[in-house]
Amino acid sequence: MDLELRKLQQHVQHNCHISDATHAGNYTLCIYLLKMREYYRWEHAMGFDDRIENDNIGKWLTDRESLWETLEESQFRKLSIGDKEFEPFDIDAINDALQPENLVYSAGYILRGKPHFFLADIDQVHEHDEYRIIVSGREYARELSAPPALSQGGTIFIRSESLRRTVWEKVEESLWNTQQSPLVRAIACYDFKNNLQQSLALMCDREIDTLVAHEVGEITAGKQLGESWQEMISAADHPPLELMLRSIRDNLADCIMTIPDIIENLEPARLHFYIANIGNMRKALFPALREAYDCWLEDNSTAHLQQVADKGKDHWLSVAKNLQDMFQKEGKIKKQAFQEFIESQAY
Repeated sequence: MDLELRKLQQHVQHNCHISDATHAGNYTLCIYLLKMREYYRWEHAMGFDDRIENDNIGKWLTDRESLWETLEESQFRKLSIGDKEFEPFDIDAINDALQPENLVYSAGYILRGKPHFFLADIDQVHEHDEYRIIVSGREYARELSAPPALSQGGTIFIRSESLRRTVWEKVEESLWNTQQSPLVRAIACYDFKNNLQQSLALMCDREIDTLVAHEVGEITAGKQLGESWQEMISAADHPPLELMLRSIRDNLADCIMTIPDIIENLEPARLHFYIANIGNMRKALFPALREAYDCWLEDNSTAHLQQVADKGKDHWLSVAKNLQDMFQKEGKIKKQAFQEFIESQAY
């Protein structure tokens, strides 16, 4: 790594540390410890099956939390590339400057307004009429939360390294579960016991298709909902309500693109894993999706899933538009009224 890249890496990582310092406390203790364990593996370039020594990770955890304490009031650093300085959220200009180095940078906000950054090698770029897909490889800087995919404007970022780590976490989780579930069924489609690396690579290749489909759906949903949807999200200063709103948009995106794409290119492992990764809030708001999956298990027909997607496109768009009307009429979010309305619209 040359000195200029190392300096850029350090500055991006510094901003990642600031983000973690102010938001790591948002996680439950169990989720926090799981994320820190995975973060330790990444930072120490450990293999998925390498043993983690409790003493080593314990000291690292203490040191990292001590570092975060010193950064809680810090401002994000500007990034230097060549002889120019850039604001950390000026991603278009930064990526233009990084293009000759085959690097990609992303900055934005995720759940609960957490600032998000990463710096990585570019593996692939796919240009489409209405969007661009950038698949990144080795990551040089990242934060505690490392979503495998996200979209910003018309650009979809797929983080293959983060995806591998996310999938491996799910594989480890399945080893503790002997009961049949979508996750256990998905893992059983591969030979992780005898060929870990090949199975992991094959599974990740399939999941990239699902991630891309969801993010394309997100872009389409964003166009249908308009800028006022994001204004409403920003005004929802209440974590459960924010999660509800994000779940509605995720459901809409999946009905528009993800579910139809899975049906069209049906692979059981991919469908099992998709259902396994539906979060609890989305399950509560969208029970029809799990019911359609259960029907598919029984009769091997995707007709139920197609019906859910077709009806869901109209349903979730209507729910979202009603919420936007409520927001525009009141000029603010009334938490109880919003939550009661959303709960009444479960499908």
